[in-house]
Amino acid sequence: MSISPSTLFHFTNKNALFDILRDNFKLKYCLEKLPNDKDDGKIAVPMVSFCDIKISEITEHIEKYGEYGIGLSKDWANEKKLSPVFYQNLNSEFSTNFRANIKEFLDDKNIDLKHKGTIIDLLRLSKEYEGKLIRKTEEIEKYRFADEREWRFVPKMTLNREIPDFINEEDYNTSDKKQKANDKLKDERLYFNANNIMYLIVKEESEINELINHIRQVKGKNYTMDEVDRLTTRIISCERIINDF
Repeated sequence: MSISPSTLFHFTNKNALFDILRDNFKLKYCLEKLPNDKDDGKIAVPMVSFCDIKISEITEHIEKYGEYGIGLSKDWANEKKLSPVFYQNLNSEFSTNFRANIKEFLDDKNIDLKHKGTIIDLLRLSKEYEGKLIRKTEEIEKYRFADEREWRFVPKMTLNREIPDFINEEDYNTSDKKQKANDKLKDERLYFNANNIMYLIVKEESEINELINHIRQVKGKNYTMDEVDRLTTRIISCERIINDF
């Protein structure tokens, strides 16, 4: 039996979960630290993130990312070409050589931009194995990112200046710059259907009926009654998960 679950989870806040059920996933630029041994070196990448963890292991995760979530099947993830993140131990010889070769490759003006795009795509899916985690309410000096077993949906590299494949940190470091960048993604979606949904998670048992009513309201025209009814059986609360799993 596989130790890896057959579901990927996306955790967020209540309003965002309700928006996802209405509009599907909206892509957003997320500022990510490149796998290097410096404090700087960040790029904003257009993505939607998920974690490959069992429902019995989500307690610590929801404390950092939100107590509302949606779990979708791995079959859906494969169909949509999601990819696990490539975690690097910065102290390893491999990671040192990787970073040096990447820099040399990107600095070489004789290499076609299209081929550089392939390497940039690898960077968009790379992350430190362990490093500083900065959230709005806390900062952890040595956080093991690999424990999240992150998967990402990152759109195909286009080298399109209208919708950048990534944005340098200095062009994404104010609220106005972030708003302008994400406005370019307003029509980009990661779609799913009722059959792809394995779990819907709310914070408290008392919120289940509210979520059921929301699903019926926003999906009544798109999903059959049988699909809506089936989704209602896939709702579970953090309260129950913490107590029962």
